[in-house]
Amino acid sequence: MMKTKFIQIQVVVLMLSMLFTTALSGQIKTNVPSKFTLSGYVKDVANSETLPGALISIRGTTVNSISNAYGFYSISLEAGTYTLDVRNMGFQMLSRTVELRNDLKVQLELQSSLTELKEVIITPGNRNENIQQTQMGKMSVSMQTVKQLPALLGEADVVRTLLYLPGVSTVGEGAPGFNVRGGGIDQNLILLDEAPVYNSSHLLGFFSVFNPDAVKDLTLMKSEMPARFGGRLSSLLDVRMKEGNAKEYAVSGGIGSISSRLLVEGPIKKDKSSFIISGRRSYADMFMRLSKDTALQDTRVYFYDLTAKLNFSISPKDKLFISTYGGRDVNKVRNEVNMDWGNRTTTLRWNHLYNSKLFSNSSAIYSDYNYMLGTYGENASSFEWKANIQDYSLKHTWNFYQSPSSTIYFGGEVIRHDFSPGRARPTGSNSAFNDVYMPKQKAFEYAGFWDHEVKMNDMFSFQYGLRYSAFQNISAGNSTVYQYTGENGERKLPVNPRSYQNGETIKKYINLEPRATAKLQISSLSAIKASYTRTSQNLHYVSNTMASSPLDIYIPSSANVKPQLADQLSAGYFHAAENNSWEASAEVYYRDLKNQIDFISGAETLLNKNLEGDMLFGKGRAYGSEFFVKKNAGRLKGWVSYTLSRTERKIDGINNNEFFPAKYDKTHVLSLVSIYELKPRISLSATLNYASGTPATLPDARFNFDGFPVQYNSANSRNNYRQPSYNRLDFAATFRGKQVLDRKYHSEFVVSVYNALNRKNPYSVYFRQNEDSQLQNEAVRYTVIGSIIPSVTWNLNF
Repeated sequence: MMKTKFIQIQVVVLMLSMLFTTALSGQIKTNVPSKFTLSGYVKDVANSETLPGALISIRGTTVNSISNAYGFYSISLEAGTYTLDVRNMGFQMLSRTVELRNDLKVQLELQSSLTELKEVIITPGNRNENIQQTQMGKMSVSMQTVKQLPALLGEADVVRTLLYLPGVSTVGEGAPGFNVRGGGIDQNLILLDEAPVYNSSHLLGFFSVFNPDAVKDLTLMKSEMPARFGGRLSSLLDVRMKEGNAKEYAVSGGIGSISSRLLVEGPIKKDKSSFIISGRRSYADMFMRLSKDTALQDTRVYFYDLTAKLNFSISPKDKLFISTYGGRDVNKVRNEVNMDWGNRTTTLRWNHLYNSKLFSNSSAIYSDYNYMLGTYGENASSFEWKANIQDYSLKHTWNFYQSPSSTIYFGGEVIRHDFSPGRARPTGSNSAFNDVYMPKQKAFEYAGFWDHEVKMNDMFSFQYGLRYSAFQNISAGNSTVYQYTGENGERKLPVNPRSYQNGETIKKYINLEPRATAKLQISSLSAIKASYTRTSQNLHYVSNTMASSPLDIYIPSSANVKPQLADQLSAGYFHAAENNSWEASAEVYYRDLKNQIDFISGAETLLNKNLEGDMLFGKGRAYGSEFFVKKNAGRLKGWVSYTLSRTERKIDGINNNEFFPAKYDKTHVLSLVSIYELKPRISLSATLNYASGTPATLPDARFNFDGFPVQYNSANSRNNYRQPSYNRLDFAATFRGKQVLDRKYHSEFVVSVYNALNRKNPYSVYFRQNEDSQLQNEAVRYTVIGSIIPSVTWNLNF
């Protein structure tokens, strides 16, 4: 009954949005007959890939438009002759003169700035994009930049590049995911072609799951997330895959120190449909087989990715896309211990152009994250543990280009979540392990959203939106739900059981999430922006360790676990040079967090049917300032970013109920990135990263028991110690070979040096007994990477 009611609400929201948009469209046609619409797609001339985020400006005016996530643009103008200037990062500017006497469709094709020339290419990005766009906290990094930066073992990495941006950090070397403005790694919405990715890391955090050859575009939104995105508190990382070369067949790939890659793409029907298939695999296990040590011969440690996409132009108004991803990490020691995890996603998208002003995208999405741990053999403790989370979702979004000064986005989505928090079973005939499991859970999320971008005049513009989100926790079988009683800070006991039948609603939550941003352009080169955003999150990451693990589980909001909420206020000053040769920004923010989750000391997070009895709840706050200066043009390009911030939590039952630093709190984070074009075919790059140490909980007192020292935390304090600071310097050089075979074949060598200063950066600090005297304890600094790591990668394209 409740499920039906939620769906009815969703349908009503969508119908009202459609009726309102139709009324607006009709009003425009009636009242402004002298205006016509210029629309179309922005594409790469070499392969017909659509280009999101391209800036189309009308020369001599302040009118402009930015192509949407699918490369579509629309501008309404009075009849006349206009010159379009089209810019996109990594591409040469295109100027195109058009005569507008009626509605006109114009395809704009840009030439890559990577085309080999006899002089160094100057490639500024979109003209003053940080000034032109109303939205703040939105940052894009070109794949060209990602591939030029120094990388661990030569593996170009999307996520690690984000760590050089202001407001983005990580707990330490090898930690999975990333933290944005005081949020946990689970508070980032990571989308791959609109499908959520729950674990973005390979090899326990050293590499990301995104194959750089297959990625077309990535955008991070960390300040003001539009209402059409939701379900997470901190940020959105939107990763878009390439669509495939619709003009000719092409092959690219690379052989590196740890993995190799291969990508094949080409037309199914020229200029009408295309495909792309890419794969990547590491091969440390192959070298282990050559070892004389039988233990290493039977060890399998590797990861792989497989990506595929089909793209069809069904008609001038309809496009169909099918994309899929599968990746996995395998860690097997002999046939005795095995730990592996992986993601699978599939997205079916349909773009439809109703007319030159109304564009829509419909998506059907599947995502699965599954993981396991097992010990095998005939011993008494052998077992196999498995868990997973699956999502099935439908989303529909309309883009309504009402006028050059008004763009509306509206639509809705429905998501079904299936949780299997874990089941362990015995393996082997001698195993004494019992069959233990946590009950499966099911939930539905419903959302309706509305975003409106308005440009009042040349000085003032704003964007506002509202997201209506509803969450429904549903019994996945015959379920028993408890209340929990006891003292905060201690394990609570389950009481007052209540039974629910399969499909019965256990708990529902509704949240309204307003979003608003305003921009005051104080000159053609400077702007002041401010924003407010409310977000909610109903999926909760269960981890009570300093660094997260691929085996940590997700649980939904329930009768005892409320949705997490965040309110963020931010403001900033943005400046750019006349030709966008450089840009700068300074932002401040404050985030208020509610219903934050923590755990009692010694909490059992795996296979604990009464996990909610070990959970503690409270609030948090995060505040800081971010500074960013970027040079876009010339031989030397790069940026400097600095973040000064604080992230704190106040949890009932922890730290005497007072605020304490969160485990990913870093006061100072400084990054320097430089890329220098030494010659047309030789580029050098360097990165420097410095960060304050993360907090840790350590004992502050001790007593002797039978002559042995026992250390303890006398004040019940949390994160009372700050680990030593982190800094790392990396170098890389790219040597591009001369293009041959009618300029279709070229290759390059990338030489990298990771941790060039040979720093032993701390990952954690812990105490242990002294090896020489068991009566003494000593502090130990644990380092993941403590040496210089050189690498060579060969990349090819033909």
